[in-house]
Amino acid sequence: MIEKPYIAEICNICGGESYRKVHYFKEWNIGRVPVKEVTIVQCSKCKVRRRMPAILDDYEEEYHATYVNQNKAIHPHQLSHFADLMMARLRQFYEKEVRFLDVGCSTGRALQLARTIGFDAIGLDYSKWASNYCSNLGFETRCGSLIGQWDEAEQFHVIHCSHTIEHVPDPVAYLREMFRLIKPRGQLMIACPNYASIHRILLRERWPVWYLDSHLWQFTKYQVERMLRDSGFIIISSRTLHGNTPDSHFKKRLLDLSAAFGFGDGLNIIAQRP
Repeated sequence: MIEKPYIAEICNICGGESYRKVHYFKEWNIGRVPVKEVTIVQCSKCKVRRRMPAILDDYEEEYHATYVNQNKAIHPHQLSHFADLMMARLRQFYEKEVRFLDVGCSTGRALQLARTIGFDAIGLDYSKWASNYCSNLGFETRCGSLIGQWDEAEQFHVIHCSHTIEHVPDPVAYLREMFRLIKPRGQLMIACPNYASIHRILLRERWPVWYLDSHLWQFTKYQVERMLRDSGFIIISSRTLHGNTPDSHFKKRLLDLSAAFGFGDGLNIIAQRP
């Protein structure tokens, strides 16, 4: 498997070279490292949106500081994702020695949750700091890109890839490699921001989930599902969620409904290799 480098002028999803500009940020600094002169362009062929120009982030200690400060707290969206996984694995509930790979393991919270469930949890992160951090927690951990890490196919029963796919230069290569590494009837847990969020539609450039200091891609639920199917997966469950705490029952109901219809800020999918 070859991983293509990120070149903002060419879409690594479909290879298209034509695009249109859909958002421009003179400066974006909502709670993160400020970035300037960033454009979001939409591929004319596959319609996926991406960042221009490219950005290089080393994802070392400063990037992970927020997660360290949160200690072992598990986000409700992550708990919901694991609940969806266990529903998908009901017929495999008593399977022994389940190998779980976390692609983008950061500070190891998903690894610890997987270990609590009884999985044999293994981590991978592009960051040397993060991989060392998880190793010090007692997890087998590798460092670098997913591409080229394991020679043998069909090694894992479950692969977890949460808020990672939007960072990588070649998402298609990652999905195909995860398909290769998952055992038949194994599950992929994939999560990322949802560009089709009602908040993004209303707030546009003021949407706090852009994270332009590190996100290369802006996906919708439909686009991620399409890429998964093109990579060979079948979709078991797919939902969007919101993380807001509105000040009225009416607003909460509205946000709950928007998430139920695919317009939440975050996207959680369980896919399976046939």
